[in-house]
Formats: sequence, structure tokens, C-alpha cells
Amino acid sequence: MLKIKKAEDTLLFLTLLFLPTQLGKHFWPSFSYIYSLKIDYLSPVIYFWDILAAGLLAVWFLQKPKINKLALNLLLVFLFTQALSLIGAGNIGAGLVRLEQYILAGFFGVYLSSLDFKSLAQKIFLPLALGILGQALIAILQFLKGSTIGFWFLGERTFSITTPGIAKFDFYGNQFLRPYATFPLPNVLAGYLVVMVYGLWFMVYRQKRLLKAVSILAAVIIFLTMSRVAILAGMVAVLVMLRRQSIKIIILITIITIILSPILFIRFSAIFNFDSLTLTRREELIGSAWQIFLKKPFFGVGLNNFIPVSAGDLLTGPSRFLQPVHNILLLELAETGIIGLMGLLGLIGYPVLKRSKFKIQNSKLLWVIILFLGMFDHYFLTLPQGYRLLFLIWGLSFSSSAKTA
Repeated sequence: MLKIKKAEDTLLFLTLLFLPTQLGKHFWPSFSYIYSLKIDYLSPVIYFWDILAAGLLAVWFLQKPKINKLALNLLLVFLFTQALSLIGAGNIGAGLVRLEQYILAGFFGVYLSSLDFKSLAQKIFLPLALGILGQALIAILQFLKGSTIGFWFLGERTFSITTPGIAKFDFYGNQFLRPYATFPLPNVLAGYLVVMVYGLWFMVYRQKRLLKAVSILAAVIIFLTMSRVAILAGMVAVLVMLRRQSIKIIILITIITIILSPILFIRFSAIFNFDSLTLTRREELIGSAWQIFLKKPFFGVGLNNFIPVSAGDLLTGPSRFLQPVHNILLLELAETGIIGLMGLLGLIGYPVLKRSKFKIQNSKLLWVIILFLGMFDHYFLTLPQGYRLLFLIWGLSFSSSAKTA
């Protein structure tokens, strides 16, 4: 039994350490193509993280643990509402791909919810912090080099600043690569860092020096990604955390913000002029999502079916923009209808309202940040690092907050 427990602790460490990576083997059945193009969102993938998480759950089940039944039941209801949308869906294969990923990440959340938060927080801080440090190092090297650095074994994709469609920031005629680290997009990297760092501040009891170093590096990377929404969310998180800090720290951060304000002004104002295509495409996606919802309001067009259904209508820009709508609530309505949205709101609503081992005000604000980010992007429901992070926070919010049986 001691060996099994040690194996569980090792697998938990590795599962959290590799949570932000995307190394995986893609498969390309016919349902994962649109207009002869491979669509990552529709592709079945076996991720290295999946193997670690499955191993962790298997070792845990071998010990016949006490399971948080409330969390388990909420997860099963959520999965059922998502599966219902596949009845009559045009691309059932794509829906099963997403459902399988929800099942694995969801049961990882149930695992966390069934453990004691106080001891769990001490176990998970180091691997999560090391994961952030690793992502920060990769991101800085990408920014300085203007291309990827060859960390394919962590899922880093190959690109450079000259790659068509790559994310860049234009500053008075000078172009800089917005770093991706091992994430699919800079916005996902930035959102992950905002949520993770804010969460770490309210679960750690020791190692404050490491936490401060991690936070500073994360702030640098969030700035380099130039993710507007993540920067705004990060500013809110900083304001909350500064309430108990010394006046010297507040003055220092204020000075840094003033120094960086010209760059931030250019980035935020760009959306209304030369970067307006981003806004136009998102508006088009919102309109398409609403029209899809109106056609099938109760069960939607099918989980992970937004892209196949909307692909023929999205024409703004030089090429078709084959992406989900950048709003998790609208995405749920379009794909799974009112029933699916109720399942999602039930899943995350209870830990938001329930008092947990997170300080209650901080736990609620953490979910507010997640929902705010989700109003402007879709990765919490569509990309591996996004829903892993969602279920990580979900599980921690439940941890020791409900009776297990």
C-alpha cells in the first residue's frame, strides 16, 4: 500500500507539472477535415498528459478511496447534458472526441475534490510553480529569438515571426513575436498564467519567495503575449492582492504601469484601427452562434460541432476563420443548447456558491476571472490546457468542502 501511495504522489506531481503541455499523437479520420483542411479541434488526440492522468486515476481507484459524491454527481450530470446534444448531430465523431477529453479531465477534478485541501495544497504548489517557470523560460526564449526553440517534446509547435497568420505585435513599425510557449495561442498562455498565479497565492502556506519569483515572471510573460483580456484580468487580480501590501510595493507597481502605458495604449487602441479584423471576426462568430442556437435551442447542433456547422458562412478576411465562437456561454448554447448550458452552469455554479477551503472571497473572484476570460475566448471548453485548468480549479474548489462517502 505504501508503494501505491508513493506512485500516486509521483503521478500527481507529473500530471500537474505537464498540465500546460500539449505533446500528443493526432489522428485524422474523415470527420476531422473541413474543406480538405485538418482541424485540430476535431482531431482525436492521445496526449502525454492523458496517459499520466489515466495512470493517476487508476492508482487512486486501486486504493478504494472515498469519493466526493457531490462532485461526481455534478460531473455526471454535466457529461450527460453534453452527450445529449450528440443525438442527431451532424458530426458525432467530433463530439465524442470532446466528450472523451471532458471525461478524463473531469474525473481528474473529482480526484482533487475527494482529497483534503490543506495537505493537497502543499503537494501541488511545487509542480504547478515549476510548470509556470518552464513556460516562462520557453516564452522568453521564443520572444528573443522570434521563433520556436525546438521543445517539440513538450508540444511546442514549429513557427517563426514570418509564419503566415502567426501572432505578432507591431510597435511603431517594429514587429515582435507574441510568445506561445507550449500553448496553441498566446491568449491561452496568458489566461493560464493569470488564473494559475492568482490561485497559487491563496493555496500556498510556505515558499513565498518562489511564489513571488513565479508571479513576476508570469507578469512579464502576460505582458509579452499582449493578450488584452488577460492583461485586464491580471490587473484586477493585482489590485486585489495589493490590498495588504506595503506602500513601497504599490508605488513600484504604479511606476512600472506608467512606464508601460504607451505600449499598452497602442495594443488596446489597435483593435479599433489596423487590428479591427479580430473584432470583426469575433462579431461574425457571435452572430453565427446566435443563429445556430435559434435553430436548435434545447439540445444544440452537437458538442464540438460549431466549426463544421458554421464553416460555410464565415468568410471575413483573406481566408475562412475556422474557430469556435469566442464566448463559452454562447458556445455552449450553440453546441449543446439550453440543456447543455444548464449542465455547465450547474457544474461550476455550486463551487462558486459553496464555501470551500479557498478563502471564500478569493475563490469567488478566481471564478469571476475565469468567467471574464471565457466571455472573450473559448479555450476553457475547447483546448486541452483550458479544460484541464478549468477542472483543476473546479476540483480544488470542492476539496474538503463537501462530505465524502
